[in-house]
Amino acid sequence: MTVEELRAAIEAAFAGDPDDAAELFADDAVLVDTVGEPPVEGQDAVLAHFLAYGGRREVAAVHDVWLAGDRGALSYTVWFRADSHAYGQHGRVLLTLDAPVEEDGRISRWDGVWVERDTDLSPWGGD
Repeated sequence: MTVEELRAAIEAAFAGDPDDAAELFADDAVLVDTVGEPPVEGQDAVLAHFLAYGGRREVAAVHDVWLAGDRGALSYTVWFRADSHAYGQHGRVLLTLDAPVEEDGRISRWDGVWVERDTDLSPWGGD
């Protein structure tokens, strides 16, 4: 897996096409969307998780991606529109791979956290 492959797959997942992203996860992967949430376990459950996101978000952007050895990280923003109110969430993720990236390791663990920001995150220019 390369940085470009990871970025493209996560962007596609947030855009409602998570199949490529699910393929980056090991069969027994664990995804923790944010601290305190129950874990999502297994590649099929990860796919379902990203499918649910694709149904709720309207715009997504992956910002920074880093991979080295069997570790990685990424940051992203997803914007939602609900009841005529637009809002955004910033996420940060730490990744653990089941083998070094150089050996085509797949994501075995995704530990995420939502990061609050005071600024207007709406790509639509406000509510």
